[in-house]
Amino acid sequence: MNPSLNDVRGNCYLLDGDDFVIPESVRLISHEQFSSFPGIVEFIPPGPLARFFTRSKIIYNLIYAHQLLRAADKNTVLIINGSLPFLWYFVALLNSWCFIRKRTLFGWDIFVEYILGTKKKVWFLPFATITTKFKECVGRYVMQQYGINVVWSKKQVESHSRHFNLPARHFVFLPYKSTHSKEGINYNIEMGRFVFAGGNGKRDYQCLINAVRGTNIPVIISATDAAVRKSLELLPNVILLGAPEPAFAKLQAACSIIVIPMINTGLKGGGETNICNAMWHKKPVIAVDEMAADDYIVEGETGFIVPVGNSAMLKERIFELWNDLDKSREMGVKGRERAEKYFTHFLGLRRLIRLAFLYGEDAIKQNNCKITL
Repeated sequence: MNPSLNDVRGNCYLLDGDDFVIPESVRLISHEQFSSFPGIVEFIPPGPLARFFTRSKIIYNLIYAHQLLRAADKNTVLIINGSLPFLWYFVALLNSWCFIRKRTLFGWDIFVEYILGTKKKVWFLPFATITTKFKECVGRYVMQQYGINVVWSKKQVESHSRHFNLPARHFVFLPYKSTHSKEGINYNIEMGRFVFAGGNGKRDYQCLINAVRGTNIPVIISATDAAVRKSLELLPNVILLGAPEPAFAKLQAACSIIVIPMINTGLKGGGETNICNAMWHKKPVIAVDEMAADDYIVEGETGFIVPVGNSAMLKERIFELWNDLDKSREMGVKGRERAEKYFTHFLGLRRLIRLAFLYGEDAIKQNNCKITL
């Protein structure tokens, strides 16, 4: 018997049961191809009119959003990846403005980074300024149209609900996944004696630099954004570079410790992919984080969690693992076991799809219970 939607809100791992039954009454469609689950989610490619306007993001996504909504019916859940912000916007806005019959919208990897800035001018409104308050109002309106918005930590359910003044039912926590597990990446690289940290968004590399200042511990920091690298302080034992995949994965596989230093925006976390990939590569991970890490790391078993900005504690944790190779390796092995059990690419997407089915089934029941005159 499938778990209820409310049960999953309390424990997302209920979606992992082998006895899950796909409800025949629910149809899933998306702009993405879920290649690991052929025939489960119907891919709706952009039509010729949308493709004609490929060079114009606004027009292309507006036409494509309209096409996706037309492809949906009352038994359909439309799955939208929020990392495509224009499509995410337009699907929600068209669903609320231009159609009498509402579609059932399901959003994941929701896009809120645009809210974290301040005032901004855009080329098509030369005499207007888009403020943070305005962006937050638009974000709230968009997320309200999606019955479910998937977030990557339990704390983000609360933070999004509070920040946007939306009922918590609009948000569901599902753990993210190890992207390197998708291809079964297992680099057999001799463990190197260096600390590795990588990524661009919301990273507090200065905290890591302060932690290793005056030590002889070599550190490699990879940021593909040149502006991030340019902003960092250079130390004799710190190497700055920008390593795209698969070089990034090889550095994770070769290092002895992975550090993920984050800033706390109070809204959205980050680094979840790096945490999962670190454990996949059998590395102990030290997360400087307060929004997501405790949903992934078992403190003292697969890694450590350090309060944001606490360079002194980070230094202690680095030295603890640096000077105890056996403990470091044991943490890495336990981390790999945990990644295989909970955070593989397959499991992450399967939970997402199963949640969409439960949401669709729930929406159909609610629609059938409505009284019409």
